[in-house]
This record gives sequence, C-alpha cells and structure tokens, in this order.
Amino acid sequence: MSLKYLLLTLIIHTHCYIQSFTIMIDPSGDAKHTGRIIEDTFERGITLQCAEQLKLELNKQVPHIRVVLTRVPGETLQPLQNASFANRLQVDFYVSIYFYYEPDIPAHVALYHYLANQTDYWHTYIPFKFYHINESHLINIETTAMMGKKFLQILKNKEINPHFAPRGLFAVPFKPLLGVKAPAIAIEAGLEQTNDFKYLIKPIVSWIKEVTT
Repeated sequence: MSLKYLLLTLIIHTHCYIQSFTIMIDPSGDAKHTGRIIEDTFERGITLQCAEQLKLELNKQVPHIRVVLTRVPGETLQPLQNASFANRLQVDFYVSIYFYYEPDIPAHVALYHYLANQTDYWHTYIPFKFYHINESHLINIETTAMMGKKFLQILKNKEINPHFAPRGLFAVPFKPLLGVKAPAIAIEAGLEQTNDFKYLIKPIVSWIKEVTT
C-alpha cells in the first residue's frame, strides 16, 4: 500500500470524523408557549430568530459541524420531545436559548446546566448501564461543566462580549434540559430591544469554535 494512499485514507477518515460533530440549538418556546414579552414581541419569536442567525453564522465560520434546530415556526412541542430528538440524533452538544426584558446597561446573561443535587458531580460514567431519563445528565456531567466554564470565561472577555455582564454558571434542576444525554447548556440573556440578541452571536460562535477544535 503506497504512502500516498495511506495519507488520502487518513484525510478522508479525519474529515468524516470532524463532520460528525452535531450541535442542537433549542430556541425556547413554541406555538403554544409564547414566553416573555420584549418590546411587544414574544420571546419565542426572538429566540427562533437568534437560533436561525446563529446557525447561519456557525455554518459560515465552523463549516465542519452540523447545526440542527429543535423547532420551526408554528410547531408545538411535547414534553421531553427535544430531549428525545437530541438523544435519537446522538448530538454532541445541546444549547438552549432564553430571553427576557432588561433595561439595565449592560444587560446580564446567565448560564445553566442540569444538576439534580451536588452529589451528581461524584458520578463516574458506567458503560452499558441503563440511565433513566432523570439520570441522563450524569452521562456527560464533567464535560457539561467544563463547557459551561469555558463559555463563562469567553463572556468575561470584553473584547468578545462587550454588551452583557455574566452572572455566572448555575447548576440547578433546569427542567428544559432534563433528559438530554449530550452536554447541555442553557443561556438566558436580558434584552432591552428585540434585536439586541445579535450581540450574543459572536461570543456563542467563539465558544463553539473553542469546544469543537
């Protein structure tokens, strides 16, 4: 077997491996759950707009990953539907987005990951073990915390994020992330105006670049 063939095979396999990284973005709300109001606009519409713009930017700047959104306009989601969707696709990362009205300057942003209690951090992944849906977060608990801390560091960098003041990373029983096996982080940011969501795009893209390269 020639060296040229070996190198070509290695490149192909490496390309396939890189292409396999999938991120699922969950814009909060659906056709039934409108969310909070910002400038006479429902939260569900702003989060979807943000998710769509984020997907476009990620496809442009990080083309080796696949980006999937959890919903389309007009869709109604059932309980745990997003978790089931993410687990079925075996996504590598799950990001959920939330907004609320905040007139303060700078506005604030908080990060959450699912934790039932503090002893969850002691868990060691057991291969071939059946994890109940209430235990799904344990599978990647260390990676989840690490990814959240990385994003928090990026948010503290005012060159990347001059518009939001980070409140911190909180480990709580955040129900929308229940059942997701992949590392999952929720982002909740305050907006004074509906189009202020665009200021989150750059720090999120910087974060995704860091955790996927």
